[in-house]
Amino acid sequence: MSPVVSPVVSTADLELARPRCDAARMGPRASLVVVGYAKVPRTSGAHGAAEVLAVSLRVDKETGTVVDVDSTAVSSVVRAWVADLLLGIDLSADIAPVLAEVDENYLSNAAGSLKQAIFDAWRRYAAYRAAR
Repeated sequence: MSPVVSPVVSTADLELARPRCDAARMGPRASLVVVGYAKVPRTSGAHGAAEVLAVSLRVDKETGTVVDVDSTAVSSVVRAWVADLLLGIDLSADIAPVLAEVDENYLSNAAGSLKQAIFDAWRRYAAYRAAR
């Protein structure tokens, strides 16, 4: 049996094979990610899993529409409900109706945290728009 011989690969060959990020070729992004945070109350069952709730929103830059949602909510039911609540909203509009929806339909000790995280994301987006 003859020994298996591996081809010799130089560092230069590895550098050529490694994918590169070329920001100039990527072009401008059509969306941006906005994340809002809030502390979770100690009285909430979710506090054991995480002390902070994050709501992550992907927003279309041109329209301000939320096109994707994720959160660090503990249960998949809550994550799905939050996504359903926020998908398609115009983040440049008044956020009060969304917060009222949380008050009306999210019965949890962490409702205030969810409202705060959504408001924090809305505030960050408003600051982004104001700076443009």
